[in-house]
Amino acid sequence: MNMMSAWKKQCLVVAAAVMMAGSASAIVTVTVSRTAGYYDTTYGGGEFTLKGSPWANPAHYSSKTLVAGGFQTFCLELNEGISGQPFAAELSLTAINGGLGGGTPDPLSIGTAWIYKQFAEGNLAGYNYTPGAGREASARALQETIWWLENEQGDPGAGNPFRNLILAKFGTVAAARADYDPSTAGFNVRVVNMYGIDKITGQPDYTAKKQDMIVYLPDGGMTLVLMGGGLLGLAILRRKE
Repeated sequence: MNMMSAWKKQCLVVAAAVMMAGSASAIVTVTVSRTAGYYDTTYGGGEFTLKGSPWANPAHYSSKTLVAGGFQTFCLELNEGISGQPFAAELSLTAINGGLGGGTPDPLSIGTAWIYKQFAEGNLAGYNYTPGAGREASARALQETIWWLENEQGDPGAGNPFRNLILAKFGTVAAARADYDPSTAGFNVRVVNMYGIDKITGQPDYTAKKQDMIVYLPDGGMTLVLMGGGLLGLAILRRKE
């Protein structure tokens, strides 16, 4: 066997392994809850606790953002809910229905990906991570910033510290709203697309679309391929059918 044939065989083996891993993990069942002291009870957005996924790695998520056995996340779409749990979850780079603005699907913005990374690592400047009224206010302000970046609502104004942080980082709103590309960004964030589960087949019910949320996946190697890339590939194949 020549070197080229050996290389091709190795590639096929790796590809097969990735496909098998993706198939085995394609149906990820998650639940979403809210934890007192982490969100403003008068407001629909803010921090949510997503449980059941393999994606919250304590080595990368701060202990401040790992709560009650899950990780803290935020909504991307203003007009979708989280009723009918549990959910089937997949990873992608887009909000599937797009919400009120930004297209259908709506690619994740670089600004949203970057600021969520700061939050997940526990070092978002100006964020009050102590549970209680201060964290509730921070969660609301960050949610408003994310919805602004995703074209779901207007500018939250200069009184919002995270909106100001975004403008200081990216310079312009247009730059902050540019599509997130993990290959050039240098860090890995994904959208968690959630769906209802068919009661008969146990498979995702793609007609029952739920809220899209965010997850931080810092490992750029094979872990990402197996956990995220396999699911992303299956999602792409499904949408091409």
